[in-house]
Parts: sequence; structure tokens; C-alpha cells
Amino acid sequence: MGLALSATSGGALAQATPPSPFAPPREPPAPSAPVAVDPSLPPPFLPSEPLPKADPNETAEQRARRQVVALLRAGKPIGVGAILAGDGRIITALSVLGHGNDVDARFADGKVTRVRLVQSDRGWDLALVAPATRRLDTGLRASRNSALGKDAKLMAFSPGAKDLSSLKVRVKEAHTLVGGDNARLDGALVLETKHKANELGSPVIDERGDVVAVLAQACAPKDEKTCTLAPYAAPVAAIKDFLRTVTTGGGQPQPPFGIRGVAHDTGSAKGVHVLAVTPRSPAARSGLRAGADTIVAVNGSPVTTPEELADALRARRGRDVELLVFGGGRYRLVDVGLRAPERRGFRRVDPLKRPPRWPRRPRPETGY
Repeated sequence: MGLALSATSGGALAQATPPSPFAPPREPPAPSAPVAVDPSLPPPFLPSEPLPKADPNETAEQRARRQVVALLRAGKPIGVGAILAGDGRIITALSVLGHGNDVDARFADGKVTRVRLVQSDRGWDLALVAPATRRLDTGLRASRNSALGKDAKLMAFSPGAKDLSSLKVRVKEAHTLVGGDNARLDGALVLETKHKANELGSPVIDERGDVVAVLAQACAPKDEKTCTLAPYAAPVAAIKDFLRTVTTGGGQPQPPFGIRGVAHDTGSAKGVHVLAVTPRSPAARSGLRAGADTIVAVNGSPVTTPEELADALRARRGRDVELLVFGGGRYRLVDVGLRAPERRGFRRVDPLKRPPRWPRRPRPETGY
């Protein structure tokens, strides 16, 4: 996570694209130009909303509150989540989602949209969900400060009927706890303050409004033989490790396209960074390079997460697509054929009319 609490952080969760010069086949459109959205595409394949104007008199708490959502089921608050900076997806606690169906996110402006689970970690009780009909570029960033400082002033959020309220958080110590599937949680933050079940998933922020942890639940440290679930705080390091694993969840592109990717922001381009390319796949034939290329758009529509890329490819299954790819410091256009390979017909042969198998002539080199 480093500088940004984001699965797309270029300086934190992914390495910069190594330089590799190549010539583009033709000049692509300017990446900053507005792109029309294909209305036939399913959500969440939507452009990001414009950034709101910053208020110079806004406090760190007020700024952070705008990046926090209340998670609802049937209109009732069940938990809290934090929007990832530069990504638009929401990190929360897995335990608040229950069976994961019919969960909505209520944003700071009052808008409500359905969310779907993208990736989860039962051990640390973390989950990443994607909004169905909106995406924001704003979001919370990771703190460089420790949550264990004596003078640390930490805060979390509690969901109400219409708004979020703030509450103080005090961290007692870092301890090894036991999470889901008997996972060993080294460095888990034991809390002095008590928290309600619907406060799980809330980011714990410092004085600057940056995230130091996320409220979740694990086995209490005093229980050695039995597990009594109690709130704790998953530290930044655990969240970083979790976000690094978000490469195969949700709508991750699968063959026949043939890549494995992760949401990534190089600073110059935001898209899906190619981690691996399946040999002899359409992606391989088109020249996409693992570790070097980032897919920015499909047929002119931007993609920033593996889920969006998968949705775009599924919508155009059986047709050719044009990808805008960034790599080696340049943009290029790549044509990819997604048509299924033609099935070759087989001619039935009557075994009674099968031609005889004549003995082969001996080869002079081998004698048989």
C-alpha cells in the first residue's frame, strides 16, 4: 500500500513498468481525451466521476468521511467500507457481508448502489467489493504513521440511519491473533475500545485522515482453546498483502483471452497491468507482454480493474477488439481476435472400407 491504500497504486503495490522501446502501429488518441461509454456494456463498466473541488477549510476528518461508505442490507447498516484511492473499489470486513447477497453501499452524498464481492481473505477478515453503477477516483490513502504511538489520535466511523458518526479508537498493542481458517495473524492490533458489529470494515484514520488499519474481527488473544470473535484492527501491512492478491477474483479475464492481470496505476496510465500471458492465446498472439504492458481501454472505453476488463471482453465475445496498451513509456493500439477457433470436421470411415495399412518401406538411415 505504501503511499496509497489502493490496489492500483503505482508507487506502492506494483513496480514501475520497465522501459522497452517499440514503435506503435499508428497514433492512438490522446489518453486524456473524454471517451464515450458504450451503453450496451454491463455495470460496473463506467467512467469515473469528476473529482469534487477541494474545500481549503475542510478538516482531515471531513475529507476522510467523504471517502467512507456505509454498507446496507435491506436499508439497514451492516458495516462500513473505505474507497481505495485511484481505484474506486471498497475495502471492508468480510464478516459484515454475511452470505454476500443484496449488499448496497451508501456514499457520502447519499447515493446508493449495489456492490459485489471481488476478493476476500478469511484469515484477516478482509474483503474487496466493487460498486455496480458508479466509480470514484477519490479515496483514502495509507498512513506512514504507526497506530501504536502513545500520542496517536485515531478515529473510525459508525454507520447511522442517514449518515456516519465518528468514534475514537485506542490501540493497546500488536499481538498475534487467530483468524479464519486458523490463520496466524502476526502484528494484529488489539483494541482498548469496544466496537459494534456494524462498525466492522471501517477504516481507522490518523490526524491527517490517512488509514492506519481496518476494523475486523478475530479470535480474542486470551482464548487459546476456544475462539471468541472480537473486533481488532488489521494493520496497513496486512491490507497491502491482501490487495496484492487481488489478481484472480471476480471477473478476472480467463481464456480464451489469456492473461492474468491486476489493477495498476503507473502515473502515466491507469489500467490492468498484465502479470502473465497464456501461451498460444489471443493475448499472446497479439504481442501483449507480461510485466511490461498495461491495458488502458477496450474499443475506446477505459478499463481500470480486472473486473471491468473481463466485462468488456465478455460483452464482445466472438468479435475482434482493439486495446489501447501502455508500455515502455508509450501508448499503442493492439488488435485482438476473440473469435472462437473453427471446429474442424471429421470424416467418418467405414471400418470395412478402410484402406489397408501397407507396411512401411525401410528407411536407409535407421533400417526400419
